[in-house]
Amino acid sequence: MQGGARGCVALLGLRELETNLALARSGDREAREDLIRECQPFVLKTTESFCGKGLQWGRDDELSVSLIALNEAVDRFDLERSDSFLAFAGMVIKSRLKDYYRREKRQLTAELSLQDDENGLQPAELSRAWEVYRLERAARERGEEIAEYRKLLADYDVSFDELVKIAPKKSTNRRQLIAAAHELIRQPGLVAYLIRNKRLPLNELSEASGIGRKTLERGRKYIIAVALILNHRERFLYLGSYLKLDLTGPEGVGRQ
Repeated sequence: MQGGARGCVALLGLRELETNLALARSGDREAREDLIRECQPFVLKTTESFCGKGLQWGRDDELSVSLIALNEAVDRFDLERSDSFLAFAGMVIKSRLKDYYRREKRQLTAELSLQDDENGLQPAELSRAWEVYRLERAARERGEEIAEYRKLLADYDVSFDELVKIAPKKSTNRRQLIAAAHELIRQPGLVAYLIRNKRLPLNELSEASGIGRKTLERGRKYIIAVALILNHRERFLYLGSYLKLDLTGPEGVGRQ
């Protein structure tokens, strides 16, 4: 996203996002328009990342392609699934951008291309092909996301494999540490300290969050693990969904 622009989850919140999705799928045009409008920063970030260049609304065709893809994702997403809608939407956007570039450049660049009606596939076959493609792509992106997260955690002396052990067993403790991570991300100075020193600013975070220093010290690795996801929320959509994190609040202010 550009500058301090917030993503779709930051503006709507998970519950409101799900509500708007359900309304949009039931035919509520206003809810659909609201959802698409609020997700435009997410669309811009995803498209720019895929294209490897800065883009501008009203100038670059890629953004129009991506908005159409977002609208398609609204129609295709299964609310009963545990997948993150934004992760699914990102996959659809990237798929449609690949289709766009194939048409523009007349070359096959996708690892897996879906056959269209001109190749003789019937609607049922197209649906099955899309589902296979979606599952394979989602699995691949989850693997890539975990590998990237594992590497980032190592910089902070946190092992991905120990996350289950360090996660609070009681929901109240878990919510408290997640709240601390959210508070950390809201404070640019605290984020800068974390990135620079690779450890928590315990005293400052305790004062900002109202949570005792000893509690923060005991949960420091979990707080760091959550804060890194929140600070890089667009890179870790699947992990945020899997860990049931509410990816709301201001966008990450640092990068490391």
